[in-house]
Amino acid sequence: MIRRVFNIFGPLVLAIFLIGGWIMLTPINPNKYSFKNEQKSATALTAEVFKNKTLKEQAFRDPKHKFIPFFGSSEWSRMDALHPAVLAEKYNRSYRPFLLGQRGAQSLTHFLGMQQIKGAIYQKKAVYVISPQWFTKQGASPLAIKHYISKAQVLTWLLSAKNSHSDKYLAQRLMAMNMNSEYSKYFNKIVDGRPLSTFDTNSIKLQLNILMHEDAFFAKMQTTDKYHTKIVPKLNELPNHYDEQKLNTIACELAKSKTNNNKFNIENNFYTHRILPKLSKLKNSQKHFDYTHSPEYGDLELALNQFAASKTDVLFVFPPVNKKWAAYSGLDLGMYQRAINKIRFQLKSQGFNNIADFSKDGQQKYFMEDTIHVGWKGWLAYDNQIKSFVTSPVHKNKYHINDYFFSKAWSNQNYSK
Repeated sequence: MIRRVFNIFGPLVLAIFLIGGWIMLTPINPNKYSFKNEQKSATALTAEVFKNKTLKEQAFRDPKHKFIPFFGSSEWSRMDALHPAVLAEKYNRSYRPFLLGQRGAQSLTHFLGMQQIKGAIYQKKAVYVISPQWFTKQGASPLAIKHYISKAQVLTWLLSAKNSHSDKYLAQRLMAMNMNSEYSKYFNKIVDGRPLSTFDTNSIKLQLNILMHEDAFFAKMQTTDKYHTKIVPKLNELPNHYDEQKLNTIACELAKSKTNNNKFNIENNFYTHRILPKLSKLKNSQKHFDYTHSPEYGDLELALNQFAASKTDVLFVFPPVNKKWAAYSGLDLGMYQRAINKIRFQLKSQGFNNIADFSKDGQQKYFMEDTIHVGWKGWLAYDNQIKSFVTSPVHKNKYHINDYFFSKAWSNQNYSK
């Protein structure tokens, strides 16, 4: 009987043991760099790369190539020939964008993601797109948070958590969203201002060690290759030498051919499949949208705290919305600007002065690809500001964090300046 059971389950147990051993033998901090693999990771825009420490750190620590984190959400996936990643590749610039954006990713997910790379971005550059659409009444979606954060990120944060406003705020946010309930005992201690015990930290370190070996192991299995399918094919659409006037002409020609089936200057396929089937229902559908009262303001403060701690030199980008579509959908552009002004105040009052504000450019023809995402001429405008910022020396900013921005009073404040 025992032999029969062993014959059935023995090979399975042995396989699990061997795979587990293989994973645990994978080096956590490999010191080999591959520019080709880093290019794939930087443009993959997958949840796997978004959460993987090994792939990000390999790119950011590569001594021969400078990858810059481009934080955002779904805008980075709009890859036409004028996309900053395409332009950086075509003209062999001194940097490459590492695209850290996913649909539904917002400041809370970015803060936790930064826990994996805060050493790698210390006194370095970063680009951070802040979309007012993040600042809804609900704020970050719990489903998106669960999809885009990893246990390793949470455990890494727990090891460095202190009796601070920022850590208490995050612990409360994660508990409110019922995130990582197995760590609720740690969250409760942080909220109460109690330190984690030696047993707690040893347990966290043990779990994290296992997860980091898994992270390094699965980093080798990246299969998505948007670099060769999305970036490389577009290089031939551009002139061999950078010429802003020629690029502007190309942007207009491409956009004209791809936005000719609707009056909103929205990309044809997007309009046909995402807008047209429910066009009548979308009229005035955004009339009551409000981006001025949101827990996202507190989540943004988490990211600012990390940038300040890492002494990261950051360019913040404010995107526009399609003005024609806003008029149809009823979106209040006055409200949109009030949200922009509130975000700007939160940034500048704490020393985050590098801001590229495109929030009023949504009326420009061929600036927008769809209702809220830029494309073509918009990408060119983004690229000009980003290139100038990224290629300049790292500035030693004097950040002065104000914990008031974590408060509900600020999140719900009517800011009208």
